[in-house]
Amino acid sequence: MERPAGRDDRSYVATTRFAGTIVWCELPRDEVAQMLPRTLRLGRASRGRDDRHPVVFIFGEHDRSAVVFASLTMPTGARFHEMVIGVPFVHGPDGAGPALFVPRVFSGEPVATWSGNAHYGFAKSLVPMEWLGDTFVVSDERSALLAHIAVEPAGEWQQAATSTLPAHAATVILSRLPVLGQRPDGELVHSRFEWGFADAWTRPVHAAVHIDAPLAPGLDRGLHHATENSVEVSGMGWRLSWPESD
Repeated sequence: MERPAGRDDRSYVATTRFAGTIVWCELPRDEVAQMLPRTLRLGRASRGRDDRHPVVFIFGEHDRSAVVFASLTMPTGARFHEMVIGVPFVHGPDGAGPALFVPRVFSGEPVATWSGNAHYGFAKSLVPMEWLGDTFVVSDERSALLAHIAVEPAGEWQQAATSTLPAHAATVILSRLPVLGQRPDGELVHSRFEWGFADAWTRPVHAAVHIDAPLAPGLDRGLHHATENSVEVSGMGWRLSWPESD
């Protein structure tokens, strides 16, 4: 997996390989603002309508999971599904940003769920998830439907490292944003997702996000269609940094 020049490997705690979909939707700006803590505010995306703001759904399967400690990488054997909900281009009260705020995560892995809540403030829930054909389905602990996302290819696979797709460029921009979570006591936590594209493949997709039960404040039942920034990826490296509190 490629690594940014000068980045210290000791700043990372976990690594996986990811195969899944990164779906961008645009929702009414006032609804998206409800997903944020009061200390954060929405910035402006470079494109799009002023009355709407992007929300990103990142879902699929992680494998080759490992814990990173200093120079040691220790495989865990864990393989699991996950869906991250993110609000990109947010700013702090001091104007710092842009960043990606994560209001909710749904995971199929118990340890990742515990750590995501205790250390990162990602509001993770341990729930069942699966692919049913071309539809990713997320249920709650009682098997009631939370969301289902239908995905359809909209182009051919390309090597991500050399891709000229505008949608891949949007993925790279997203991967460079600092990540924010909020612990139950209101404390903001900073971390980073490092996405590696050296061995990855990507292709554009169409997608329809069906929210079947409220997932977060401002994210209620409804249907949202993907924007042209949405992609499917395969073989993407994913590393998670140590959390840092404000």
